Amino acid sequence: MPDYLRQTIIYAVVIFIQIILNNYVNLGPMIYLCLIPLLIVYLPLDQKNYISLIIAFGLGLIIDILSDGVLGLNAGAATLVALVYKPIFYPVFQKNNYSKKYIPPIRESDIGHHALYLTIILAIYFLFYIAFDGLAKTTLVVSLIRFVTNIAVNLALVLIVDFTLFNRS
Repeated sequence: MPDYLRQTIIYAVVIFIQIILNNYVNLGPMIYLCLIPLLIVYLPLDQKNYISLIIAFGLGLIIDILSDGVLGLNAGAATLVALVYKPIFYPVFQKNNYSKKYIPPIRESDIGHHALYLTIILAIYFLFYIAFDGLAKTTLVVSLIRFVTNIAVNLALVLIVDFTLFNRS
């Protein structure tokens, strides 16, 4: 199977999983399960920035439209992640991975690099998401708890999906 077709199928599966999570899995008002940042970090590193931004905005908007939530919230957070995922990649991963077109699989680098990279990406995503979702309606302490909880829960979820879908041979 060609690489681009395999990648397209994986993206479609992850979008489908995201829609299922949004519509049928409710862990309360403090936790929002989100796989969009994982899709963004697997965009090609040599791709032009404006293309990454358009793709990320489109992915977020698709999720916003097909889910019950604030229209544009995922799109905005995803666009912010698309803006910073490349500059964050290079310091986190070793120098021998700089020339790669995609983020290296877990078996080539290690889980520590992936966990650190995804933690930073999730922190950026949820900083935007929580700030625009309801920071004015809640206290700073509640928002901080929500921020940390979302990063922890979503890091586990994203690493599981990353390992099972994106890191298959």
